[in-house]
Amino acid sequence: MMDSIKQLNYAIVVMLCIAFSPVLSFAQISLTGEFRPRTELRDGYRILNTDQSDPAFFTSQRTRLNLLFKGDLYDFKISAQDIRTWGEVAQLDDTPNVNIHEAWAQLYLSDNIGLKLGRQELVYDDQRLLGSVNWAQQGRSHDALLVKFSDPSSTFRADLGAAYNQERENLQGNSYTLNNYKVLSYLWMNKKFEAVDISGLLLTDGFEIPSGDVNFRYTYGTHINYKPSEDLGISGTLYFQTGDDATRKDISAYMAALKVSYELKPVTFTGGVDYLSGGEAGDDNPANSSFNTLYPTNHKFYGHMDYFLNIPAETQNGGLQDIYLGAHYTASKKISLNATYHHFSLANEIADPSNLAESLNKPLASELDFFVTHKFTDDIRFQVGYSLLFSNESLERIQNRESNDLQQWAWAMLVISPKIL
Repeated sequence: MMDSIKQLNYAIVVMLCIAFSPVLSFAQISLTGEFRPRTELRDGYRILNTDQSDPAFFTSQRTRLNLLFKGDLYDFKISAQDIRTWGEVAQLDDTPNVNIHEAWAQLYLSDNIGLKLGRQELVYDDQRLLGSVNWAQQGRSHDALLVKFSDPSSTFRADLGAAYNQERENLQGNSYTLNNYKVLSYLWMNKKFEAVDISGLLLTDGFEIPSGDVNFRYTYGTHINYKPSEDLGISGTLYFQTGDDATRKDISAYMAALKVSYELKPVTFTGGVDYLSGGEAGDDNPANSSFNTLYPTNHKFYGHMDYFLNIPAETQNGGLQDIYLGAHYTASKKISLNATYHHFSLANEIADPSNLAESLNKPLASELDFFVTHKFTDDIRFQVGYSLLFSNESLERIQNRESNDLQQWAWAMLVISPKIL
């Protein structure tokens, strides 16, 4: 009896393979997952620790399942995720937590042109203005439509993207009250040469104000990578920002960055400076001069302790200057060590929030970031990190908190990324 059942199962499998062979010959299906618990000890992460503060200790977890179908005429992806802090849901409670991180389709209109629409990550260049924020357990994605052009023969690519957000399926009106952009559009172009990679970005985002009008902000500039040799890499960034702020006053801001890396095996050294403009004491509206980094992955740029995720707000519109030095040591094929030092300063002296008649000094803080990665297999890696921040009086005045001098953050994270299919 069991042999008959086995033979029947084999026959069904063979028939299914024959039936779907025309489809499978033109399509590829992949199913991947991610299991990522992270334990953190926060004792000065994001906000200054005081003598009255107690450290926070918790474990968060991201679990994702990604299905990607690549066909001859279209691609389709859906990524579902569950984000939780261990213990946040009472036992036996039926609390829905799963959400959709990505759900998009890309149609191939020709050999060079594709149309991608749906919920998707927008990741460009080094993620300075548009990034996935992969460090955050939830990540960032957008509901958008993209027209993608690529010409491999000339190493030129271009994306034209647009988004229009609504809270619900309205019967009338288009009011949007969420803390998000109402409209977004951008044009990104990239050209690769032998030793130079050049990108240009023109981005417009609009925010609805209580009157129902939409204020538009314009950001444009370039990112350049130059690799004159195998050991040396240089990258530069320059962006300008104009348009209207929330009070309909003109914005005039900019940012510039320079990074140099040099590989002296088994160590790669990096160094650079980021400068984001800001207002200064005496300005009628210093926010007009403060550069906003839009939708970036700031965790990789301005210190792992994340004191400067929202730079205009977290510097009181004073802008930011970040000078940093780092080293990446490859101990073996499985183990690597990273260390980075940051020195943060205001771009301009701003008024002291507690005494507007006086100005704050520019230096804000210094930060040391360390982390180690142990790659057990292609699917499994373990990371552990530790950071220290030494604050100056100006940062204390901005946060209105009296530091107890020791600001620290420790974390450990396991990442398992199985290739299921």
